[in-house]
Amino acid sequence: MQGIPTNIKLLSFSKKGLIFSQIFSVKDFPRINEIVTNPNDKITVDLSFFIENNRIPCIEGNVKLEVALDCQRCLTEVKLQLNPVFKLAFIIHENQADELDDSFETILNADEEFSTIEFITDEVLITIPMIPMHSHDCQSYKDKSPIMEQKRENPFAVLEQLKNSNRSQ
Repeated sequence: MQGIPTNIKLLSFSKKGLIFSQIFSVKDFPRINEIVTNPNDKITVDLSFFIENNRIPCIEGNVKLEVALDCQRCLTEVKLQLNPVFKLAFIIHENQADELDDSFETILNADEEFSTIEFITDEVLITIPMIPMHSHDCQSYKDKSPIMEQKRENPFAVLEQLKNSNRSQ
């Protein structure tokens, strides 16, 4: 195992059956860093490359990290443990997907080389909940103070009075 290069050379890495493992910081991933409040926490990434059916480059991997986000219920920090696990087959033609078993997620991609950081970022972002919240009922969400009911004036009350005054005449 070795550190992950800056760019993934898909076919080359897959043909060689390379395995990479590396620990990053959250701040190494700009798109993740801008939505979390824990930039110095670690992200552990393991990737293995292989060829399936003698011609389809694949990546199997997992990522482990904790993200600190704002709870959308009480707006305080909520920490979530994320562990995206993926098994991707990079196909050039859609009919290649028929040759693979169901454990693969297929990606239509002709790119031989792409950014490691962007690739891992995409895998992490799809696992972050759209509305992050504490698993328990938040305290500030359950405000104990009673709601004061306001008696609203009927906006048509004036018309009602006019209508009644016309009848009495």
